Amino acid sequence: MLVLNGPAGIGKSTVARELAARTANGAWIEGDALKAFVVTRDRHRPRGLSFRVAGAATGVYLDAGFELVVFDFVFHDADMVEQFSRTLPAGADLHVVTLWADLATVTAREKGRPGREPLREMVAVHWRKVRDNLFELGAVVSADGPVADVVLAVERAVDGRVGAYPRPERG
Repeated sequence: MLVLNGPAGIGKSTVARELAARTANGAWIEGDALKAFVVTRDRHRPRGLSFRVAGAATGVYLDAGFELVVFDFVFHDADMVEQFSRTLPAGADLHVVTLWADLATVTAREKGRPGREPLREMVAVHWRKVRDNLFELGAVVSADGPVADVVLAVERAVDGRVGAYPRPERG
């Protein structure tokens, strides 16, 4: 089970789809699609439902023999990853890879996504939250290059064959 993390607009969905397609039996659980299931919510409804749905779906796919399940989502910190990990079936291996690029690159990509309402200033908000916790969000892979290169780098990170992306200095 692979969590593909990163700020909005970094290319998680594109990379996740490609990763799943490279296996004989791959499934991609799109975080944005799960969020869209909830049309309205009052203040009494629980948060974190996307995690629970993704965890349940992961179990279904793993039970069916899928060799790779990729869930793409914006995890801001290790607590969010831990909350998600508790929804997974017992014994499921969890790998977390965070895609990373500078804010200008992410902002430009997010603006160019077709058929979506722009997130505007929220891109920077999410980028900063991920940046502030980058040290605790699994392997970090540069998303600056072509999709094929990013996919290969993610596969190598999961296999433990690649070093981490240069991380910002702790302040």
